[in-house]
Amino acid sequence: MWRRLRTSDQETLAKTNARVTLSPGAEPPRAPVTTQSSPAATDATSQPETQPLGSPSTESSATNVSTEQLRDYVGAFVLAGLDPHVGAEADFFADRVRYYDDGVISREQIRRDLQRYAARWPERRFWLDGDITVEPQNDNRVQVTFPLRYELRNGDKHSSGKIDKAIVLERAGDDLEIVAVNERKAD
Repeated sequence: MWRRLRTSDQETLAKTNARVTLSPGAEPPRAPVTTQSSPAATDATSQPETQPLGSPSTESSATNVSTEQLRDYVGAFVLAGLDPHVGAEADFFADRVRYYDDGVISREQIRRDLQRYAARWPERRFWLDGDITVEPQNDNRVQVTFPLRYELRNGDKHSSGKIDKAIVLERAGDDLEIVAVNERKAD
């Protein structure tokens, strides 16, 4: 699913009110990704390894997915949030997901929540604003955290800011799916 979105980025953006800073046909910038083995393994003297996302040797051991694929997945997920048809974004989620502070809920409940959000904020703009951090988790999962800027508008109402969004991914056949999502206001 997300591979198809990646190849149709220009079509998706053209259907939305999104402004992009890329010239037509340009590739997104390849920001570095920070890979941490585990929170306990990182102390004040050790630095997480930072490699370019496009590096073919960079791979997340938890899901056997390259950081290039993770970057593409996150990019497609962010683009899906701009799609006026909520199904595009909801398709990234597993059947059951730890969803923010709501506990574990179904994909259908997530779809309804995304529909309410889209109705509240029909004009949306999202973009990555920095490095992506990859942290292997237990049970063959990986957490990907990324800074996300947003601008939301509904008539005269407007909201903007920056959040740190965290998604936990798990392999589902040949694809990935989100099994947990959370965010916090960025500093």
